[in-house]
Amino acid sequence: MIRSHLTELMLRHKLRPTELARLAHVNRSTVAALTRARATRVDLTALERICTVLGCGLGDLLEIVPEDPAQGGQAKSTGAF
Repeated sequence: MIRSHLTELMLRHKLRPTELARLAHVNRSTVAALTRARATRVDLTALERICTVLGCGLGDLLEIVPEDPAQGGQAKSTGAF
């Protein structure tokens, strides 16, 4: 499972989703999907643009989290998609 840290990064930079989308030249729905852990497919160019605006690497934005077998393969925490 992949967890997005976009919400934390936006808070750190004091950016709202609409502002980030405008600055990164990506669709607002892409930013919304990443912040709500609903993204299933994200364009690599969009991820690159978001990382460029936030001054971070892809590893700072996304994290691979092992699935918890006790919960039927679901990760325990929120923020994962």
